[in-house]
Amino acid sequence: MIQLGNFLLMDRDEFREWLSKQVVTRPIQFLQVHHTASPNYSTRKMVNGIAQQDTFKCLEGMRNYHLSEGWAATGQNITTFENGQIAISLDRPLNKIPAGIRGFNNKCICIEHVGNFDSGGDKITDEQKKTIIHLYACLAERFNLPINIDHIVYHSWFTRTGIRLSDYTPGESSKTCPGTNFWGDGNTVAAAQKNFLPQIQKELDQLKSKNKTTVSEDDQPMTKEEKADFQALQEQVKQLTSKLSLDKIPDWAMEACVAAKNAEVVDTTSGGSYDFYRLITVLYRKGFFK
Repeated sequence: MIQLGNFLLMDRDEFREWLSKQVVTRPIQFLQVHHTASPNYSTRKMVNGIAQQDTFKCLEGMRNYHLSEGWAATGQNITTFENGQIAISLDRPLNKIPAGIRGFNNKCICIEHVGNFDSGGDKITDEQKKTIIHLYACLAERFNLPINIDHIVYHSWFTRTGIRLSDYTPGESSKTCPGTNFWGDGNTVAAAQKNFLPQIQKELDQLKSKNKTTVSEDDQPMTKEEKADFQALQEQVKQLTSKLSLDKIPDWAMEACVAAKNAEVVDTTSGGSYDFYRLITVLYRKGFFK
């Protein structure tokens, strides 16, 4: 996890723990899905699947563009990259309403996925896919959101004024975002329901299963036979204990016990075992309590 300038950059496996520690006071009901279009894999100068552009430079470039548009800060709360890393906008923290979908930002978290996922554009990497699925599952878990098209929303399902459409509609939708080939399926409601949302649900289910305490065989309730054996064992212990503890002090040990108590070697001599009285008597006869 690295903080530099206006951003915090982390690996995928650091996000859930980081998120659990955040105090978010505004209500969260929606998770937006965007692609950046630009920057993209080409502007990131990918060579053998590795971006040559510095990630913080990319982030600050987006921020500067947003500021030039008159925005108060970076538009999105969170950004994902082709290598699976996640960036948090420190100037647009989770407690701050994003600038993602005009007219539909209240109660939202805006997540931008770096890349151009329109047809003919970038093919999303496996690492970025894994991160995106994990990220939305963690957010859904943290804010107790159902995994459906009412709570995880594509930008392409809205008009320029933030009116929700029934689906991506060319000519009416504000943008193609998150891309007409996003996830390899497209930006429609049917595309989201086909693979994207089910994969998030699967990841969420796995996260929840990890939270449950695994019950070992030793923690299983006892059977009737085991209870009977246990009660028999308790009775045996009770009988052995009673045999070890004598009801009264033996006559041959009485003088020794009185001497030991008078010498303040013991507080009481009642209820002792045979071996106890034998030891006290031997010590007394050796002159220890005189």
